[in-house]
Amino acid sequence: MEKAFDPDVLEKLLARIALKDQEALEQLYKRVSPKLNGVAMILLHDADLSNDVLQETFLQIWNKAGEYRRGLSEPMTWMTSLLRYRALDKLKSENREQKRREQHQEIQLLFNSDVSGSPLAEILHKDSNNRLHKCLQALDVLNRNAILMAYYYGYSREDIAIHIEKPINTVKAWLKRGLGRLAQCLGR
Repeated sequence: MEKAFDPDVLEKLLARIALKDQEALEQLYKRVSPKLNGVAMILLHDADLSNDVLQETFLQIWNKAGEYRRGLSEPMTWMTSLLRYRALDKLKSENREQKRREQHQEIQLLFNSDVSGSPLAEILHKDSNNRLHKCLQALDVLNRNAILMAYYYGYSREDIAIHIEKPINTVKAWLKRGLGRLAQCLGR
């Protein structure tokens, strides 16, 4: 009885996959997917993400099987390496997405409130006659919030567009219009 991870068998399957043999891919999947999925679980700690990475890895094996060279690594090592890179990419992507979601929630709170709920509240309310406060309040909510996001929170125009799900040109127009009105109000 041959072992599931026999390098000679795996190498032959990879050679057949390089020729786009779907049956060979199925056989390889049956042999190594439990092991690869286990590695993905160790790296990702999430069954859904692990399954996604496993699927992406087998797609990559299908496309890159012709690049495999036994002299450089054993078949299982090569496939595990492909999976590891996919898992690390997935972790980075998930971390970016989580940060984006958190920032999106902050922005939604900003857009659903007035300036009194922002970090500028203390500064702006120290003197109720403060010209900046009055001028910001005079702006419509979209212009005011775009200005606050860009110039107080430090978001780029691209970040603002992503967070509020509007085209970047719309954000640019809001900023330009809002800054123009703010400057006019401040008497500059």
